Amino acid sequence: MAPASEGGLVKNSRRNLRIGIIEGLLSTPYSVAVVPGSFIIAALLTQWFGIGKSSFGWIVSMPSWTNVLQAVLLPFLARGMTPKGLVLGMGWFNVTLWALMAALIGFLPRNDSSATVTFFLAFFFFASASAAFQSVGWITWVREWVPSKIRGTYLGKRNSWMGVATMGFLALVMLVFKNHKDSLPPYLWVLGAVVVGRLLGLLFMRGIRTRRDGVTLAAPRLTQALRDCRSAPGLPMFILFSAWMNFWMGFTGPFASVFCFEELGLDPGVFATFTALAALSGILGWVFWGRISDRAGNVPVIVVGLLLWEMSNFFWVCLQPSNAWLLYPMFVWSGFFSVAFFMGVFNLLLNLSPGKNSMSAISIHMAVTSLASAVAPIIAGSLLQEFLVQRGGGMAIYQIGFAMKSLSLLVGLLLLFPIREPGRGPRRSMPVAFRAISQTMATQGLELFLNLIPTRNNPSKKRDAKP
Repeated sequence: MAPASEGGLVKNSRRNLRIGIIEGLLSTPYSVAVVPGSFIIAALLTQWFGIGKSSFGWIVSMPSWTNVLQAVLLPFLARGMTPKGLVLGMGWFNVTLWALMAALIGFLPRNDSSATVTFFLAFFFFASASAAFQSVGWITWVREWVPSKIRGTYLGKRNSWMGVATMGFLALVMLVFKNHKDSLPPYLWVLGAVVVGRLLGLLFMRGIRTRRDGVTLAAPRLTQALRDCRSAPGLPMFILFSAWMNFWMGFTGPFASVFCFEELGLDPGVFATFTALAALSGILGWVFWGRISDRAGNVPVIVVGLLLWEMSNFFWVCLQPSNAWLLYPMFVWSGFFSVAFFMGVFNLLLNLSPGKNSMSAISIHMAVTSLASAVAPIIAGSLLQEFLVQRGGGMAIYQIGFAMKSLSLLVGLLLLFPIREPGRGPRRSMPVAFRAISQTMATQGLELFLNLIPTRNNPSKKRDAKP
């Protein structure tokens, strides 16, 4: 019989996991809308306020610059704090900023006003800085209350439920934009949902309890953090891999919605439909790939996920207003396979981060990869401003960028191959890993299929069963 303390620990762990899912559901509007490169914020800044592409590129890069800044300031700001305290403190500050922004945007001038650009640059700097510290704290904290053996399965389940919530939130977005086109109220309603949901999520998050709640963060100075990361097996190469991927995703990602708005003639409501389709297929993807990552490892999941994801992204190169319908199957396909990449990267970071110095590893990883993300939209925005606006180039300028991004991401997979994941035994060749993951995918697919088939009770088994 298990000791009472062990039973209490298991009960508390289950409660923590349940609260984590509820918090994720409530914070879904926040996670969908607050990123400057999201289609909602992109539409607000470029379509409503008319902010130019170069300025938009700088605004989009703010989260990345502040992620770099947190690596320098974290040892001072987080001194004496717990991971939970850092998450909640920065969470309250961040949601207060978003509430103030929602209250003030109605007074801002439009048509690429310098005052409006300055306001959004300042706002996204402080909002992104608080979110950066919050992210480091959360990634460190989640190691304490999500067991490593079920991490992929649990995060897959949590994110699949968040996918369901995303569907509901996007339905709201489509409804308000359909009935109130070219007006400010839809943006205010969306921001209101973001603020209310995030507030409730933070209140629920307070209920998570771990045995390390009183243990303060170990946040060494930047030089020591760099030495810790360099000595961790596989981590330096993984950081280089992540930086390469983040650069090319940031190169075209924030401008994909702008391309749809300006070149394909789509409105935010239609783009919300695409995002909803990706979220719908992602619901299945999170559960599916979460189980596979626990069984087959994260490196093969990252490789397979990215390869299949980029198969659909190559179609961005040939999109025209006449074939914009291709975006429907493209987003469905991308939603299912992109989650394999993102889940694998997140889990691999947790596995490669040394236990005693996890804060250092996570902080440096975020700083380096975010520096790449910060530079990318600035370069892309400047190129679009020069060749598209100043020289009058057509949509071919966008298409060249899309092709460069997809090819570069596939080349970046070469950086992943030397990495050996802890706890996975000797390094296997990629063909062997592909066979292992394909067998696991077939098994998981068969299990999902069998779960859909109703089974009848077998009377003989009932008779043979022991009382």
